[in-house]
Amino acid sequence: MSPGASWLWAVPAAGSGVSVMVRHPWTALLSRGRYDGPVRAHPMFREANLVVSGGWTLYFGLAAVTTALTGRWWVSLAFVLPTPLLGRLSFRVGDGYASWKMGHLGEMETTNAMTKGTMAVSTSSQDELRTMIVDKSDEEILVLMQQAPGGIPGVLDATVAGMAEALDPDTAMDCVVGYEIDSGNENFAYRVEVRGREVQAERREPSDARVVLQLNVPEYLRLVTGLLDGTEAFLAGRMKIRGDVMFAPQIGRMFVTG
Repeated sequence: MSPGASWLWAVPAAGSGVSVMVRHPWTALLSRGRYDGPVRAHPMFREANLVVSGGWTLYFGLAAVTTALTGRWWVSLAFVLPTPLLGRLSFRVGDGYASWKMGHLGEMETTNAMTKGTMAVSTSSQDELRTMIVDKSDEEILVLMQQAPGGIPGVLDATVAGMAEALDPDTAMDCVVGYEIDSGNENFAYRVEVRGREVQAERREPSDARVVLQLNVPEYLRLVTGLLDGTEAFLAGRMKIRGDVMFAPQIGRMFVTG
């Protein structure tokens, strides 16, 4: 038997298990340098790390039990050798956890942190738009937008253009965000690029976007004007995203509504 070798695994197994039980997973501390502050602040970050730390707890525990039962030094070594590969796999599991949790086949429902302030128009335009659509059904909103100058495309173009005014330079991060807004008859795609203190928005396919938000015109306008809470949109499945869901909270911090 090799009790010394088994203790080498039993100690980290116990420590890992305790960190999971107190809901302060050790892998979250280990990966602090890998992710931005807004990502680490997202509840999904801790949840993902609880899963990863739980996996490591099982691995350490299996190594401790197996080493104690066999009493062979090379058995312990066999558990040591794959740990670097498992460490890299842990990051991949953590990165993909939110996607798996929040959606299916890469299309994920967004969170309140994402939707709040994601798109914005000037304060006066936002107030006017809010007054126009409040208490209206989807069908009524579509009719109103069709009758507006420029129709639905004109209204959407105006709200996207307003993102330049809404950018908060103190929280801005260089990125490309995409939007796919469905009118029922047509899908409008937008690419919004943030570089420093500048925002460049255009109507085209956001093929290089870090995340792409997907929703219909009425729901989009309700979110823009604050008539629809982001949490409600998430729970009801009114908005979806594809791409880097862990970057989601930062979008809401970069743009402020009037």
